[in-house]
Amino acid sequence: MTNTKNLWQEVLDELKTTWPSAFSTWLNQTYLLQESDEKIVIACPQQYYKDFILSRYKDKLEKVLQKKLTPVPKLEFVVKREASGKVSGPLFDELPQRTQNPPTLPTSNLPAQANHQPPTTNRQPPTSLNRNYTFDNFVIGNSNRVAQAAALAITEKPGLIYNPLFVHGATGMGKTHLLHAIGNDLSRNFPQFKILYFTSERFLNDFVSFLRQKRDMTAFRQIYRNNDAILVDDIQFLGGKEGIQEAFYHAFNELFSAGRQIVLASDRLPQDIENLAERLVSRFRGGLMVNISRPDFETRLAIVSAKAADLHLDLSSEMQNFIAEEVSENIREVEGALLKIKSESLAEDRPVTMAFLKELLVGEKKIVRQKKLTPELLLNLVTETFATSIKDLCGRRRKKEIVIPRQVAMFLLRDEIGLNFSDIGEILGGRDHTTVMHGCDTIKEKLNSGDSYLRTSVRTIRRELYE
Repeated sequence: MTNTKNLWQEVLDELKTTWPSAFSTWLNQTYLLQESDEKIVIACPQQYYKDFILSRYKDKLEKVLQKKLTPVPKLEFVVKREASGKVSGPLFDELPQRTQNPPTLPTSNLPAQANHQPPTTNRQPPTSLNRNYTFDNFVIGNSNRVAQAAALAITEKPGLIYNPLFVHGATGMGKTHLLHAIGNDLSRNFPQFKILYFTSERFLNDFVSFLRQKRDMTAFRQIYRNNDAILVDDIQFLGGKEGIQEAFYHAFNELFSAGRQIVLASDRLPQDIENLAERLVSRFRGGLMVNISRPDFETRLAIVSAKAADLHLDLSSEMQNFIAEEVSENIREVEGALLKIKSESLAEDRPVTMAFLKELLVGEKKIVRQKKLTPELLLNLVTETFATSIKDLCGRRRKKEIVIPRQVAMFLLRDEIGLNFSDIGEILGGRDHTTVMHGCDTIKEKLNSGDSYLRTSVRTIRRELYE
């Protein structure tokens, strides 16, 4: 076989015209890995890409090949990133937002790019990262492809490109997932790196705590500045807090001047953050700003397919399409809907059918629009269901009969109301966001493993929320 690489590009070019949405979301991320007279092996960046292409586009691809080759070689798909670790294709379809004149910072301590080397100190791997959030399970679509590509790029050259990287988008779009994925890839690529993920609330709380306890602020500065990369979530909460903005400004400058990677996530653009100092707006806009927008249908469908596989939910194509159509606000809502489907199906011992999905999703959506959910309402329902108290949920007791309802409260505050981990921690007695992450993951695992008591309890609370 000759010139197969060009042939595969011709196939993709034809599909780009015939199915532009499918091409931009799925097929543009593939590349030729191996070829012979007997078979053509095409690489996909992640497992759900392979599964989705096999189920929906393999026949179409083979028909296009039949027009160009006789006999048609066997078409195979495997999961493999390109050698560079980047997604194939151009990094940006459109010019990312950059300022015309990035802020000028002191450069005397900046390492020359040619001589930039990771620190050689023997450091422990990061403890603030959620290992479940990776690039491999981050579903890529038109709404987030630029953000994902930029994030993946900085894991190979931290501090040298896109610094800072500013990711913005509404709640539930996957910004937190992307921050942790960056941290996890950095820790794998540069084991000696010290990486810190934190929210702006945690920065504020630690700053206030040091002041109240009259502790040496040098220790505070070391916590946040002695890092090779910082990943800062919910940066918008710095708005209106002058003292903490001053502290963050100096930390930012020191890290940037040392060539350390800075990644920021926010629900709005820097210039739209109310009462944010102009010098911070300028710093945040000095790197690369990328947006994660509401997922389109193709992306939601991919999320449904991937998450259903994780939950061992057997959903037909019709069911997957229905869920992707009905649940359209954000990624978190799609994932939450699938978890509810599994939980309700197990609790009622009912098979997942179209009638079941319509009853659960359409009926519930109408009720949700009529009722305002609040943390107070949810916590009261948790205490009633588990025969405990708000004092216990927010207290420090670690007995099982308290820990389980506390973790259920964490899980539902996240899943039903959409609060971030730090806000949930504050509501439940000032707990660290990592504790909340662990609590949410624990409940998810128990629900997935078939804990009948827990399934019934969560189902009872959810029904009370919407009735």
